[in-house]
Amino acid sequence: MLDATIARDHLPAVLVALAVALLGGCTTLPDPTTLPMYAATSDDAERLAWNEVVSQAMAAEVVVIGEEHDDAVTHALQAALVADVLALDPRTAVSLEMLERHEQPIVNAWLADEIDTATFVQRTGSNSWFDWDGFYQPVLDAAKSAGCVVIAANAPRSYVSRARLEGYEPLRALPEDERALFDLPANLDQGRYWLRFRDTMKGFRGDDASDEEIRRTFRSQLVWDATMAASITDALDRDDIDRVIHLVGRFHSDHEGGTIREVKRLRPNVRVLTITGVGGNDGAELAEDDRGRADVVVYTGT
Repeated sequence: MLDATIARDHLPAVLVALAVALLGGCTTLPDPTTLPMYAATSDDAERLAWNEVVSQAMAAEVVVIGEEHDDAVTHALQAALVADVLALDPRTAVSLEMLERHEQPIVNAWLADEIDTATFVQRTGSNSWFDWDGFYQPVLDAAKSAGCVVIAANAPRSYVSRARLEGYEPLRALPEDERALFDLPANLDQGRYWLRFRDTMKGFRGDDASDEEIRRTFRSQLVWDATMAASITDALDRDDIDRVIHLVGRFHSDHEGGTIREVKRLRPNVRVLTITGVGGNDGAELAEDDRGRADVVVYTGT
């Protein structure tokens, strides 16, 4: 296997990806390859080197990198890992929560240079996602430079909203062309994922929010999870894809969250690597609360 650092240096798109490190004017972010990283599922909480994380990603069929959407350091980590893996294997697809299935033709047109980046961003409304130019576009530019597949993985918001307001039955009755734009979970029994969601929502909305009210919102959450998971696993059936790297808000992936559960339901024997960026910790050791959060926990210092 090529040394990942050397491989990254030979990928032209990394010049774009490393621009993430200059976000916020004069604010310089740490080199993401030097952040404290731990094997969070092991008993001894082994500290990992960057090349070990890259090697684990290369051995996986699905790599899910969970983020806090406004954490610039995690975005720099995503850009660096994508650049290194693409340099080693351009048959890696990049998948994003931030793009929806009906936007796939726009993505494909941009990849084919039929539209420019400004038009792509305008047509997808992507600039509503925090700092799109600094956080996500560098990853897509690296993917385009490597000639790899980019997957608009998520469900359109209109169907997610209908799931909350109307439930799943009206969605199941939609015409086939609309049904192709989203997937539904097998059931609502999601164990501790539901408990985490319920407790988080109560924290946001107060304890007076009823479980039934929260469950309606959870119903829509699972449409996101099911759709992203199906987009990922469907991509693995393509002859030109060896693995998928998926970028997602870490609630969906932490502690084997809904997206991970759905991926494993659809493809029980798939090799999944979960990575999550966690702030609020200097990373001197793996925090007890972070054991089992993901296969790899990376402390971003934010």
